[in-house]
Amino acid sequence: MGENKKVFFSTSPKALPLHQAEFARIYLVLHSLPIELTETYLEKTEPRVIASWHSAAKDAFYKTNLAAITNSDICVFEATHPSLTLAHFIKHSLDQDKPTVVLYQEQTTPFLLEESGVIGPLLFAYSRIDLEQILKLAIREALELPNAIRFNCLISAELNRYITQAAKAEQRSKSEFFRKLVLDHQKNNQ
Repeated sequence: MGENKKVFFSTSPKALPLHQAEFARIYLVLHSLPIELTETYLEKTEPRVIASWHSAAKDAFYKTNLAAITNSDICVFEATHPSLTLAHFIKHSLDQDKPTVVLYQEQTTPFLLEESGVIGPLLFAYSRIDLEQILKLAIREALELPNAIRFNCLISAELNRYITQAAKAEQRSKSEFFRKLVLDHQKNNQ
């Protein structure tokens, strides 16, 4: 499925005591797959410990999760329980161009995830009966997404003419010319 792929999974810490059975099932599936989990704090921490978090612990959790998202190949979120922090994590995942899966229980609507008309997360509703199958399907679909994005921007007509001429001189398409320009810039600035 996704051998050597790094998968981030998280949910609202407040949801853990409310849906312990579902999260145990999710972690059981995740550990059965040939993947590496980049975040295991919620899995290993008792809900009563999370309930007594102070500000520094919350900040550390937030920063650690942002880093784990960045270091993942795909991100999976369980978003049945409303959470601003989880919405921020999902946005960070999308901003990092990660394939992003959002699971939620049927009969609920994921918090702050209305259709925006842009490429967003893969949304999957599940029931208590089909949780494992939906989770495996969601991860498989996320891993099969192409590892490229379309980049569009507005430029002046004058700049477009320059790019067209420069690309033609190098016998490249404008896209190839632009990609080479960015790669050269990246190489020279690392």
